[in-house]
This record gives sequence, structure tokens and C-alpha cells, in this order.
Amino acid sequence: MSPEQFSSAVLDWYDEHGRHDLPWQQGITPYRVWVSEIMLQQT
Repeated sequence: MSPEQFSSAVLDWYDEHGRHDLPWQQGITPYRVWVSEIMLQQT
């Protein structure tokens, strides 16, 4: 399986089975993106 096929398979799986209702996936604003970047740098 090529890297492109693998990537496509993972994205297709996520579209069908992934969790799309998590709180941080809703209402994306520049502020929320900035806060998430700061939080990720702290780990």
C-alpha cells in the first residue's frame, strides 16, 4: 500500500467512523486555535 493510499484509507475511515461531535471541534475560531496551540506547547 502506497503512502497516498494509506492516507486516503485513514481519512475515509475517519469520515465514516470518526468522532465529529467533540466540543473542541465545534465553533472553530482564531482564539480557540490559538489557545489549543498554547496548550499543546505545554505538554
